[in-house]
Amino acid sequence: MIDQEVARLRQLRSSALRVRAIARAFASTRWALHDPLLSRGACSSWRIARVVSGRLKRHPYARYQKDASIGCLIRNRVLASWLARSTRSRLRTLTVFESHLRRLARQLDDARALTWSTDLSDTFGRSQIEIKSLVATLAHETNGAADTERAPKRESPVNGSRVGDLVPRIEGDWPYLAF
Repeated sequence: MIDQEVARLRQLRSSALRVRAIARAFASTRWALHDPLLSRGACSSWRIARVVSGRLKRHPYARYQKDASIGCLIRNRVLASWLARSTRSRLRTLTVFESHLRRLARQLDDARALTWSTDLSDTFGRSQIEIKSLVATLAHETNGAADTERAPKRESPVNGSRVGDLVPRIEGDWPYLAF
């Protein structure tokens, strides 16, 4: 491994530990208590951090084998507790967690694309699949909940036909199809 790859892996480990701390802090709040999406995020980010730490500890040079610093862990915990105190709903909690998980996914993509080791690339690929499915689930949860809060109530059709339930009403209905 070269210095750039070590720096990239350390940054990935730091981000994974931050996402884990945020997920654990959010999961302990009363509005998102033991949410399975937060648990999945914490577990998948912990796996990434473990893989990266194992890879760095395997390196023959002692200066590359450094673990995450105490300052980094304290910063992550302080940030996570501040975020947990500042969010007051499940929707906001999942939205904030999704943004941090997306950042981790981008760093994981970069680390996988630029790694020299095939076994590390395969491990990162499995983690990518897991993170991307979690991000998609979170996006569905947050957009679905936001759409139901913002969407106006739909009225039933006046003439009693069922067509109004299938197609949204458009101002100035035209008899021609617009392609």
